Amino acid sequence: MKKYLIRIISVLLILMLLVAIPLMAEEQLMTKIFFDNYLIKTTTPLENQINNLQATLAALNESLRQLQRQLTTEVRVTIGHKTAYVDDQAKNLDVAPVIRSDRTMVPMRFIGEALGAQVDWEDASRKVTYSIDDIKIELFIGKKTARLNGKNITLDVAPVIVSERTMVPLRFVGEYMGATVDWDDNTRTAIILR
Repeated sequence: MKKYLIRIISVLLILMLLVAIPLMAEEQLMTKIFFDNYLIKTTTPLENQINNLQATLAALNESLRQLQRQLTTEVRVTIGHKTAYVDDQAKNLDVAPVIRSDRTMVPMRFIGEALGAQVDWEDASRKVTYSIDDIKIELFIGKKTARLNGKNITLDVAPVIVSERTMVPLRFVGEYMGATVDWDDNTRTAIILR
């Protein structure tokens, strides 16, 4: 009888396992479906917010580019030409830009004012001073030593006077005023952006 009872219990256990295993699998499947639905419900609004933020960021970047174009000054000077351009507006120069020792020289007052600097000339010391933001540049006619915020800097070429106008090295002045200076060799034009 004991053997018989053990067999019945064994069969019952096997039957219970046979019923329980699919139920456990179904429960796991239901849990996965529930979790997937939960994730979709939770992440979809976040994805929409991310997409909206990306669109807003793209619009802000475009607005920033437009503002930069409005706030950036572009100056173009061509060697040998008395017409320069500041933001595509023609400006007449008293003296055309020239090249001295492989450096572009431009009228000192024109380039300083075009880039937004205060320009001063001291006749006794033959000194040009540019002041812009927290930058002070001092150049001396015929001297290769300039001062940047009181510190001496050696120039490649000294400022000169051409046809009674002071000419200064464009790249030095432009870059120390925070501008970028590019050169178009084909047209012999310097493009200054600040």
